[in-house]
Amino acid sequence: MRVAVTGATGLVGGRVVEAARAAGHDVVAVTRPGSGDPGAPLLVGGLPVPRRTADLTDQGALVAALEGCDGLVHCAAVYAFGAARAQEVSRVNGDGTRSVLAAAARAGVRRAVVTSSSVTRGSSGAARSRTEHDVLGDEPAPAYYASKVAQEEVTLEASSAHGIPVVLALPTVVLGGPFARLAPSNAIVLRYLLDPTRSTFPGGCNVVDVRDVGAGHVALLERGTPGERYLLGGEDVTWRTLHTLVSDLAGLPGPFAELDAPNAWAVAAASEWWASLTGASPLSTRDEATTVGRFYWYSSAKATDLGYAARPARAAVASSLAWLAVGPDLPRWAREGLRLHPEVRAARELVPAPLVEADAVSPRPRRSPPAWPRRRR
Repeated sequence: MRVAVTGATGLVGGRVVEAARAAGHDVVAVTRPGSGDPGAPLLVGGLPVPRRTADLTDQGALVAALEGCDGLVHCAAVYAFGAARAQEVSRVNGDGTRSVLAAAARAGVRRAVVTSSSVTRGSSGAARSRTEHDVLGDEPAPAYYASKVAQEEVTLEASSAHGIPVVLALPTVVLGGPFARLAPSNAIVLRYLLDPTRSTFPGGCNVVDVRDVGAGHVALLERGTPGERYLLGGEDVTWRTLHTLVSDLAGLPGPFAELDAPNAWAVAAASEWWASLTGASPLSTRDEATTVGRFYWYSSAKATDLGYAARPARAAVASSLAWLAVGPDLPRWAREGLRLHPEVRAARELVPAPLVEADAVSPRPRRSPPAWPRRRR
């Protein structure tokens, strides 16, 4: 099957490309204009993937990008919190999906998977795992959550209108790499690394390794039932358990105090204020703080019946730390304070660099990657 993957430069999209290729499919990466040379292949996992460029609002370009493809995995979306990006989140996640599916039908695509989110199944005040049968109720719901609910509605409407079978993938909190842009999921780990108080929260979430999410999308493309939702999660953990895993794997003390929702909201407000002064993106937002104390726990039993499997939370956290520890988002002062567990080092995959002819480039100084922080003995 020839499979087109939108959002192929993103955290999930890149892993979908790798998983689809590993499953024997021909893959075409569909990227937005300005994300790279449209005439050059996209390097994913060190290997070139044919690239086609199209904006989500350009029907003609989308049809051309999807021409000749049998399957589509639509991962392109805006994953962000906060009032500043609420309109963008709604427009891209809803209208963008409608546009892509209409183009897919015109291009003759026979089957599609659309990446939504587990948050559309809501959360619980008590520790229990939710399923695809649950819905988002009258609980706190940031604009991102609402955009994903709307995206699912748009997906099912477009599927019916255009006669294209579509399966919905609902990942939980996705950890790991590689990533070019820090998403709120890996930012959860980074935020704890930068917190001098090593605070935690009541409630919990479900965390999953992005490699498993990538493979899960391919399973849904191949064997999922059209019109159905499938949760792609890993392990349910309390916030204290998650932060304890980060501490152990990063060689840090904690966690210590537990912040309730009002205190978490105050900290997030301060983070947003500081970001407005510095021009940076806030590590936490008041939108996210409204969800503190609730349990975002989910069962992936339905996807498991299709062969889906996920690593434990510890492995997902190790994968996230492996990429954060050598990435630009972790300041040097924080990196030097880490004493990484061997599991973190083992989680970082070695990616072969493309070979370049010696006379094809001008000589330049070799830059060394950031050193791995040492583990205490």
